[in-house]
Amino acid sequence: MAGLRSALPTVLPSLQSSFREARSATAQGAAIFVVGQQGTGRTTLARQILLGTEEKLYWLTAAKALELVPFALLTTLCAQLPLKNAGSTPGEMISSLVQYTTNEKLCILLDQAEFADEQSAAVLAHLSVTRSIQLVMATTAVHELPQPLRGLRSDSHSKRIGLSALTFEDTEAILKHVLGGQVNSATVEMLLEFSGGNALHLRELTLDARTARALTLKGCYWTLDRQWNPQGSRITDLISSRLKDQPEEIREAVELLSVTGRLPYPLAQRLFGDLLSNLLDSRLAKLIVLSLDEATGERDLAVELSAGLSAQSVLSTLSPTKLRGYLQRADSAFPREVLTSQARARFTTHRVQLGIEVPASELFEDVVGSADARRFAQVVALTDSVRHESFTDKRMLEKLLVLRADALYELAKSEAALAVLKPLLRTGSAEVRGVAARIAFSGLARPDLALEIIESGPQDPVESRAFGLILRARAQQIVDSSKLREYARDERISPELRTACLAHAIIEDCYAGRPVDALEEVLDVVADGFWKSATPAVQSEIVFALPALMSALGGGGEALASILGDIDFTTLALNPSNYLTGIGIEFLEQGLAVEALGSFEQALALISVSDPYLVAGFTSSFAAAAAVMIGDIPRARLHYDMARSAPDVAGQIMRPLAQRYLLPVILELEGRQAALEHLQRCLAHADKFGRKLLRMRLLHDAWRLELSEDEAQLQAAAEQVQGPLARAIAGYAGVLDSLSEEGIERLCEVHASAGRPLYAAEFAHRASSRARNLGRRALATRLLGLCVELAAPLAAVNTPSLGRGRIVRSLLTEREYAVCVMAARGSSNQEIAEELFLSPRTVEGHLQRSYAKLGITDRRQLLPVSDSGAVFDEILDEDFKTIPVSGPKTT
Repeated sequence: MAGLRSALPTVLPSLQSSFREARSATAQGAAIFVVGQQGTGRTTLARQILLGTEEKLYWLTAAKALELVPFALLTTLCAQLPLKNAGSTPGEMISSLVQYTTNEKLCILLDQAEFADEQSAAVLAHLSVTRSIQLVMATTAVHELPQPLRGLRSDSHSKRIGLSALTFEDTEAILKHVLGGQVNSATVEMLLEFSGGNALHLRELTLDARTARALTLKGCYWTLDRQWNPQGSRITDLISSRLKDQPEEIREAVELLSVTGRLPYPLAQRLFGDLLSNLLDSRLAKLIVLSLDEATGERDLAVELSAGLSAQSVLSTLSPTKLRGYLQRADSAFPREVLTSQARARFTTHRVQLGIEVPASELFEDVVGSADARRFAQVVALTDSVRHESFTDKRMLEKLLVLRADALYELAKSEAALAVLKPLLRTGSAEVRGVAARIAFSGLARPDLALEIIESGPQDPVESRAFGLILRARAQQIVDSSKLREYARDERISPELRTACLAHAIIEDCYAGRPVDALEEVLDVVADGFWKSATPAVQSEIVFALPALMSALGGGGEALASILGDIDFTTLALNPSNYLTGIGIEFLEQGLAVEALGSFEQALALISVSDPYLVAGFTSSFAAAAAVMIGDIPRARLHYDMARSAPDVAGQIMRPLAQRYLLPVILELEGRQAALEHLQRCLAHADKFGRKLLRMRLLHDAWRLELSEDEAQLQAAAEQVQGPLARAIAGYAGVLDSLSEEGIERLCEVHASAGRPLYAAEFAHRASSRARNLGRRALATRLLGLCVELAAPLAAVNTPSLGRGRIVRSLLTEREYAVCVMAARGSSNQEIAEELFLSPRTVEGHLQRSYAKLGITDRRQLLPVSDSGAVFDEILDEDFKTIPVSGPKTT
């Protein structure tokens, strides 16, 4: 049993509460029912419930082939027990078993309990009722159990645990166990989707992906290639074994549903007829509610695969002949016009892969629909075998090639993408040149080539002029924001490009110090009917502006929260690495550097597989800043080197944010003079563009890093900027001059309520230091207490203005180091003295000498030390849960 225990993963997060209740029920000797479909982990959980009990554990597995054989299970159990005279008749076996359990209680795990023979079930139920055995049953459903076992449910102490689809956190826990390390959140999301939330499928898919070298360790995160599709033998064998015991018509129905994907209920009725009820009864498919009219109670229903089966995994088991036959059945069941856009594209993709000719008009419609939904892999699959001669409309063919090139670029195949468009550059439309220019700029880091392409048209149409202006903005050139807004209103331009113009204008408004105006504009856009009817591709352009807006507002309050609440991030199909970087920036703004670094390093792991936007250096800048904040200098240097080697286009119009965050990194790694030079370059760039917000943020950072003490200059800059962050910063000079405790607390509250605890704690500490320098020791002590309270969420974080002290072993004697480590953990002088065999006075002496060496004045400023020195890893394990891709986390 010891070997079994070590091989098991921990109880899944979603089952922790039920597990504790089940363990409590076992103390009462009551029966436990663990209910779930095959592959949900029901057997594993049943074993976990019984592990750790003092009684001997016996594991019985009932079999469908033996459920009609009387006393089959009882015979198996008696054969395992150390019975001297078990006998061979049922009566003798029962007598021996009763006598044995009188003296020694047994724990019995009955797996596949629904197949237990009636006679054995009666004996086990009797022994459970008399508390002679501890019975835990793993079953598909309680109502399918033999009646004697089903009757145990009436015991008030019995416990039923129902297992449903895995959650994100469950999936992450399983993958960590299987892979033995941290797993990228985008990888968790992708494998959860492919597995359908089935634990067994998840494990097999994971091993399949590793075998195919699609799942690899990138940095410290296991990362899955986004272009991977399950095709290995492991998942094929698993699906085949899952379906082999089903009647042939049910197997075929499941395979057909994997081909069609989710079907509206009326179409499912048309396709499956009377078989639909049997399919639903098999629990391999289920009804889901798409919408509910609360006034009438009418429901819009659909049918989709269940029991952990995913369409992709079932499809991987089908031969081309079978797939062709299912497509023909679906075609005869319902015409194309009754299908959703997604379903039509799905069918067309199957046909293209089978080499079946698709009418040009249908292919075009499905490619456009897939592109609008940002299903780039599907666009590429649909256009892999385009026959140019099939298109009499050359503009339609051109559009098809443009969408293929754009999809290839999004999948980090920029060279191939540009090659698709190269033959069209001379004669093609403005859209051809626009997409080609974007690929050259963002995919190949060639802004010169991009501008040459976009400006090569003979008549320079308005679409080209609009995109050329966006390229200049992304290349950090001065642009006219009013012109961007003019293009955003021009109906001759495509909705996606118009929205991109608006997003860039909003970002420039933020930089210029008008984030409140920018927020109002975004609120109007999201509330407008245009937004609700827009495609994900169009909506994503506005989402692109959110990080700048959130950084500019210093929290944003309820208005920004309402925007985030109105956006369904799951439909936008955002690039996961960009999404994680955006989440990390918000964490960094809050001062939550541990969480930020985790998010950035997950993004960088994904980027190492695919970086279509060339943002590796951009993301590395923030990762370096986060590493500096938690004192991980080797990690900071690693990311800083990557940031310095990145092309100038990295980050595009958002690049100034990354350049600002490099200031503390350069200060730490290259020294004060290098940091001051970087600050002056960034200030000159901000002044050149009239970016007043960036100027304020740079001066604020310089003040925070003690590169500047000019609070009057900081106040003057903040007074030219909108928003709560600027108002708080503008008040620094007056409050610090007067050292008004009420004023200090008010500004700290403004920062804290805006979700910026780091700035609040830093300001409190700077005020405390100033009070101490002026001899106001009582005020200094109170303000230091305020700083400590505000900084409590900022695990492992330190900055020059935060005033914490890292316990650096090389600066201290052995005794000083030991005393500081214990003090940082919360031990009193008396407790330290008793532990180290010192006097309390000696302990205080060690502390005071240590404070002087570490540059602090109080034990509350000491940061706890990790025994391994890996501060980041320890805190990450305890405090940072990997971020799901379901929407930004805001305070």
